[in-house]
Amino acid sequence: MNTCLWCGVEEMPVIRLADLIGLSKISSKPLCRKCSFLVSLLDNQSTCIGCGRVWEGSEICPDCIRWKEHYPQYDFQNEAIYEYNSFMKDWIEAYKFKGDYRLGKVVAEPLKKKITQKFDHSWLTVPIPVSKKSIENRGFNQVAGLLSFAEVNYVEVLQHIGTGEKQSSKNRRERMITPQPFEVRREMLDMVVDKKILLIDDVYTTGRTLFHAAECLLSKGAVSVRTLTIAR
Repeated sequence: MNTCLWCGVEEMPVIRLADLIGLSKISSKPLCRKCSFLVSLLDNQSTCIGCGRVWEGSEICPDCIRWKEHYPQYDFQNEAIYEYNSFMKDWIEAYKFKGDYRLGKVVAEPLKKKITQKFDHSWLTVPIPVSKKSIENRGFNQVAGLLSFAEVNYVEVLQHIGTGEKQSSKNRRERMITPQPFEVRREMLDMVVDKKILLIDDVYTTGRTLFHAAECLLSKGAVSVRTLTIAR
């Protein structure tokens, strides 16, 4: 029996012929069939090639046009797995802010699939760091936790040097004027030079956090920085 991590209902797993003859392992799904319909995958939707949001206009949305004016040399591309809907909002609240760590399993399989399909081993996977204050309150880095559930190797080359004020508590204008909160760890500077880096974060809201992190890495010699978020 599978137990849904979200609603707690138990249901029988779907068993395929390959499972019965031993060609594959019967997998345990983190969500029941009903809850699985609450998420909105972006794979089959028209999205902005810059930030990954649902977008049916030109190739990039107005927000990304403005970012391009700030970072004309940075060819930014964000891959997002899910649309940020009411379920994703509640999931992030429960996992990230209320500390229900087991809920990281909900996105582990899609995260691993996206990374392995889009990025080969030449890319260095780097989670967005969190402040010391957040670690003390929460007990874990939510992005590193997701990568661990997804069984994806990562290196924490960035460290948070900001005040620790939550981005979620700021309005758009306040987010946009936030000073650089990241730096590359001194002992890991050599790991960044001439490397292609995949930055991972939970949610793309305004993009400020990811652009700060990319700017930091590019200034220390990274040759390319791409980003991937769970939701947009």
